[in-house]
Amino acid sequence: MTTPRKKYRERDTEETKRKLLEAVSLIMKEVGHVDLKTMKITRRTGKSKGVISYHYKNLNELLKTYIKQKDYWPPFFERFNLSAEPTEEELRKMFIELMQDNFELFKDTPEMQKIILWQISQESPLLRSISDEREAEGARLLNMSSSYFRHSDVNFKAIIALLLGGSYYLVLHAATNKSTVCGVDINWDKDRHEILRTIAQVIGWSWDNAKQKHDS
Repeated sequence: MTTPRKKYRERDTEETKRKLLEAVSLIMKEVGHVDLKTMKITRRTGKSKGVISYHYKNLNELLKTYIKQKDYWPPFFERFNLSAEPTEEELRKMFIELMQDNFELFKDTPEMQKIILWQISQESPLLRSISDEREAEGARLLNMSSSYFRHSDVNFKAIIALLLGGSYYLVLHAATNKSTVCGVDINWDKDRHEILRTIAQVIGWSWDNAKQKHDS
């Protein structure tokens, strides 16, 4: 039987953990990862510095929890969980939607933008472990497509890598400098829609090219 005192402790624990995650979120929004220090986080909660180790073992565990809450890729992988033997059309459509949705969500998620900036600007075992988990799930999807490109000169993994990196760069550039890249400014709806259309074109071209090689 749960006693009132135990219920209170549980509520207090959850509230404290929520406040710690909220403090991390506010710091990320305001200044990015450079200020994610124990004292700066706990000061915002009004708690002593030991509160992080009490609830999360250490600062890294708190930051890992925060990043996993903000990372939209795990839900992506669940949503695009295809059957064991998807058709060519299912795979093609899945990659188009996956890369288009990534572009749109990254554009609309400032905290994820800060996380990716953090990931590419600082060597960190924590960020590497999260990135490796993401890569492992991505590799599973890419491996489903490997048979369609095996006997062609199309490197589909490289194409997805370029689309992913390009999407990140376009969004970060537009968010930070509010300016264009090669005359494209995704702060404008017209240019954003052109990027989405082009993502579909590039993936479509890669599949069509590989198919021609198979048929020839």
